[in-house]
Amino acid sequence: MKMDSLSNKVLITGINGFTGKYLSDHFTTQGYEVFGIVNNNNNSEKNIFSCNLLEKDKLSQIINQLQPNIVIHLAAISFVGHPNIEDFYSVNVIGTQNLLEAIKNNSSANTKKVILASSATVYGNQDHYELSETMCPNPNNHYGISKLAMEQVAKNYFDFLPIIITRPFNYTAPGQDINFVIPKITKAFKERSETLELGNINVFREYNSIDFVTECYYKLAVSEYKSEIVNICSGKTHSLEEVLKLSSKITNHKVEVLINPNFVRKNEIFKLSGDPAKLYKMIDLGNKKFELQDTLNLFL
Repeated sequence: MKMDSLSNKVLITGINGFTGKYLSDHFTTQGYEVFGIVNNNNNSEKNIFSCNLLEKDKLSQIINQLQPNIVIHLAAISFVGHPNIEDFYSVNVIGTQNLLEAIKNNSSANTKKVILASSATVYGNQDHYELSETMCPNPNNHYGISKLAMEQVAKNYFDFLPIIITRPFNYTAPGQDINFVIPKITKAFKERSETLELGNINVFREYNSIDFVTECYYKLAVSEYKSEIVNICSGKTHSLEEVLKLSSKITNHKVEVLINPNFVRKNEIFKLSGDPAKLYKMIDLGNKKFELQDTLNLFL
């Protein structure tokens, strides 16, 4: 389904974040007019609104003024180690409810899709390494718990708004915080460092490209689906050892890996990925390939 000429406004909350910037570029290249919401009072960028998600009246004014056709909600407290526990719930749960209320109460809105970014962390500890939407969530930190609570709140709006809730698995690209493992590894190779401290390099995880993620969001946004929860995942896993070997091949440089016991998680799961079956039933990515080496080439 392709949006008509009257349905070309996309509103992205958290547009100044890592994912938001790439998503904005992707929708722009598809011919959409992109707007954003940021929690920054010093913002002066065109098409960007400054608003805290807890400012209900201001949020409603923005929705009424803009009349967005697609809303993609990325804004959240996402750092698991965030010091203020209350923020996880006030921003991730109440902030999302405020946004949904603003959209619902905008009687003149022509909203065709609302996509809410949850997280694969809602699965928590499971008995299987391939996680599907049919599993009972079992989050084990405040970030994951707040995201699950957000999902439950959003379900109350399924009868009123065309909502899709996404559960993204690991993905990466240049611009991601250096605390994430792929930016950390590639930085060491790019700077031709002699050593690099890591944890267990023999565990397998998804390291999807941002291009894969933005394409999934776009295809879901223009689809007919609603009232769904879906993984954003490929099911393809790689070990950090594989990442190291590919990085070495690309840069023709070797880094000595030092295993830091502080980085090794107790009872770490050997292999963990998402089940992409439902995603691939909902959208068609065609012949597009999203390979790990192509992603690493962007860094290196």
